[in-house]
Amino acid sequence: MLAAGCTDGAADSAPASQRPVTPSPEQSSPQARPSPVPSVHSEGRTRVLEYGDLVVRATPESSGVRTEIEVTNTHERDATYSVQISIADGEGWTAHNRFWLQDVPPGETGRDAAVIGSEDMGPPPRVPKIYVDEFTPVVDRE
Repeated sequence: MLAAGCTDGAADSAPASQRPVTPSPEQSSPQARPSPVPSVHSEGRTRVLEYGDLVVRATPESSGVRTEIEVTNTHERDATYSVQISIADGEGWTAHNRFWLQDVPPGETGRDAAVIGSEDMGPPPRVPKIYVDEFTPVVDRE
């Protein structure tokens, strides 16, 4: 499906009845936002996952993987976020952590960081794989 305002050659050349239906801004509501598409890239040794309003950075260290998260509050009220992240190497090394970003004001970005994993688990992944196990916003009602 195409996002509003975007086109591609196939959509332009398709008969009107075969074009994907794209809701107009008046038909869309914040609850009906399309699911974000994850994007992963590297910044030096750091792997970066961008997933909608969430950005996760994972940097290997000797004792685990330093994991930093940022969440931008796109709601109209303060929001608290429960975010569970897993870091893995794809070969058996897996560790996870839950982050709580409390009372993030509208339009602001909440941040937190932790080292995920430990020396007892063996060497951390050189190229960490990042998984978002849970991303739950809780928006204030008043």
